[in-house]
Amino acid sequence: MKKITEYLIIIFSITFCGNINAKSKKKELLSYQSVYEIVLDKEREMKNTFGKLYIKDANGELLLDWYDNCSSWASNQRMYISFMNSSGIGTISDINYSLKEDYDGSKMDFALQVKENNIVTEQFSGSGKKNKKTLINLISPVEKKLEFPKDVLFPHEHLKEIISKLDNEKEIFSNKVYEGTIPNHYMNVSSFIHPEKVIEDNVDLPKGIFNEFWPITMAYYKDSNQTPEMEMSARINKQGVVSFFKYDYPDYSLNIKLKKIQIIPNNCN
Repeated sequence: MKKITEYLIIIFSITFCGNINAKSKKKELLSYQSVYEIVLDKEREMKNTFGKLYIKDANGELLLDWYDNCSSWASNQRMYISFMNSSGIGTISDINYSLKEDYDGSKMDFALQVKENNIVTEQFSGSGKKNKKTLINLISPVEKKLEFPKDVLFPHEHLKEIISKLDNEKEIFSNKVYEGTIPNHYMNVSSFIHPEKVIEDNVDLPKGIFNEFWPITMAYYKDSNQTPEMEMSARINKQGVVSFFKYDYPDYSLNIKLKKIQIIPNNCN
């Protein structure tokens, strides 16, 4: 079984919120704070577990803040989750990710720290910018420069691409996406938008957030691999608010449900 955090750290790119028009460089996005509940999907059928360790239980929270800095968007995310394997051995994973991305998606700065049982196991930071290529400058733990194709999207641009296609029934599309969570690679993300919209009855949405969500399925591939690192299903509205995620990893699945969201007034002129 892979290290838990090898799967967890690639999940952040869709957890952003806003009222986005893909044709505009700057839009009136929502600044907000939100809390998600994380639980193991115990309805998933466990196969070929005889003689192998597997995840028996998991629970935790995802805390997500998203702010308009008047020239860029800043996000701070913390995922705190406790795992128990089939031998009764527990692991506490604490993942902190921060992102700042210009309105037009031309530049980004990112940082990630991963702790397991309060010990730092991964920590890196860097920046990216668009030119004739997508240029990545890794700062820590060692300096390194990477060059990717020009059509690689940063997380905010990827979200705009998704929202721009919500009205297209049964839309299937693919994008190259760089988040910085796997610093040496971009991900090939294949997305499918389902036509049946959902009304959420189990979460108290503040006034100003639309209660109409599109189910979307996404698969994340590293480089040219044919087997996805992870598959995800989610429900997202036209403002970019995600009410529910389900992450399907090779060894287990996690359900992540919106518990609370608070809109923060936008003070930008």
